[in-house]
Amino acid sequence: MKIVNCTYCGNETDLPFECNYCRDQFCAEHRLPEEHRCIRLTSIRAKRFGEKKIIREGKGGFFKKVFGRKGQ
Repeated sequence: MKIVNCTYCGNETDLPFECNYCRDQFCAEHRLPEEHRCIRLTSIRAKRFGEKKIIREGKGGFFKKVFGRKGQ
């Protein structure tokens, strides 16, 4: 078996995992894209789902409708 250093932490591992997104080699602890902060995963998610941000209405929301003042 070939001993490889984890790209994220640098620890030696005899059972490396290859990331499906960035194709780097990682130890068991950092094998998931979320665990090694995969840059490719972030860019793929941004392209696929877009940069969704919270849209707030200027006229108030749910609580203002429910608990709003009388006589509006």
